[in-house]
Amino acid sequence: MIRHTFALVLTFLLLAGCAAQDPNAPVLDLVELEQNTGAYHGLPVNSPIISPEIQHQAYVQFIKEHFGPWDRTRPSHSAKEAFWGLTVYGSKKLYGENTLLRDSRWIRDMTEASRVEAYPSIGRRAITVTNSSLRVLPTNHPAFFDFNEAGEGFPFDYMQNSLILAGTPLYASHASADGAWILVESRFAFGWVQTRDIAWVGTDFAKAYRTGAYVTLTTDSVPVTDSQGNYHFTGHIGTLIPVDGTTEQSFIIPVRDREGNALAIHASLPQGATETAPIPATPANFARLANTMLGLQYGWGGLYENRDCSATTMDLMAAFGIFLPRNSGKQIEFGTQISLEGLNPEEKKERILETAVPFMTLVRKPGHIMLYVGSRDNEPVVFHAIWGVKTKIGDGYGRKIIGTTAITTLEPGLEIDNLATTLLDSVSLISILP
Repeated sequence: MIRHTFALVLTFLLLAGCAAQDPNAPVLDLVELEQNTGAYHGLPVNSPIISPEIQHQAYVQFIKEHFGPWDRTRPSHSAKEAFWGLTVYGSKKLYGENTLLRDSRWIRDMTEASRVEAYPSIGRRAITVTNSSLRVLPTNHPAFFDFNEAGEGFPFDYMQNSLILAGTPLYASHASADGAWILVESRFAFGWVQTRDIAWVGTDFAKAYRTGAYVTLTTDSVPVTDSQGNYHFTGHIGTLIPVDGTTEQSFIIPVRDREGNALAIHASLPQGATETAPIPATPANFARLANTMLGLQYGWGGLYENRDCSATTMDLMAAFGIFLPRNSGKQIEFGTQISLEGLNPEEKKERILETAVPFMTLVRKPGHIMLYVGSRDNEPVVFHAIWGVKTKIGDGYGRKIIGTTAITTLEPGLEIDNLATTLLDSVSLISILP
């Protein structure tokens, strides 16, 4: 009887230990922290974080950047810059969607498709007519690094540069050998898009589309239809839609005609899905929009119309008329930078709490960007799209996958026995916008 009781107790303890380390359990931050970006800032909810005058100046600059590609007469990038992917990935071991190593023919085919010697072969204005993937090379096929390495393999397709939202003005500089792909420049990034995803912009369309009055979406996954109810694309936070002024809600979207030219048509959006751009920069508005992004799955480079860390901050700021580039390393260069170099973790937290402004402060570690939203119990709290945290496995490393847009401290995963490092360990810089 005693032996039986001991066995039951031992079994219970073993099961309890396994449950504590359940690989499918979320990190405790996602359970213990209220997933509400408005819960941590401690500011008057309806008072502007930045003055209306400064926000207006930022918005004027944002619109200039947004339509900037239409004002170009030549590419902004040299051939070396435009075809960087051929150089960087030409000497790498790349794996395909079947998880097997690609042979050298693949990069050779990409080189031929890119027609480097003919660059630039086009110099035209264009616009996206749907949400489109901006690719490093002219292909939808992925290129992964070793699937056996932590933080590599799926979903890290190194051909994926960014999602580019419908209605984004472009400068088209070059065409692939088969004409299926166009090399374009947008306000925040450049790369290859499928020809069918864009339309050529003439003078009449540019005049009709560049109205000077715009709305921005206030939630994700908004169906955008025409006046007859035909679906055209899914709108997301960060999408900017012109208003022509004939009625209170005369939204304009671009479509592609049979010759590939852009036509402006009126669109219909769900009631309450838009607000006049830019949205006033109050804590209440930041929290409202950010909260609609919470829980969305992580999307490397915008795959599957999801967001990674820098797309999350870029799209959120776009709704408030604040321009950010696409890459986290470039984003942190905006605003007033405050170094955390040489500080220990507690000193870093203290410096952040002393200087950071909720919703206006970017926090960066190499390869990752976060938005400071306030504090809880003297711990900085951030909003970000995060893939996972680094764990120790034998002589190597693994990942505890988070895979979502969430609110965490700078040390998510502290409860994990084999946690290798925290985000805070490598945070070295913050930047206060705008």
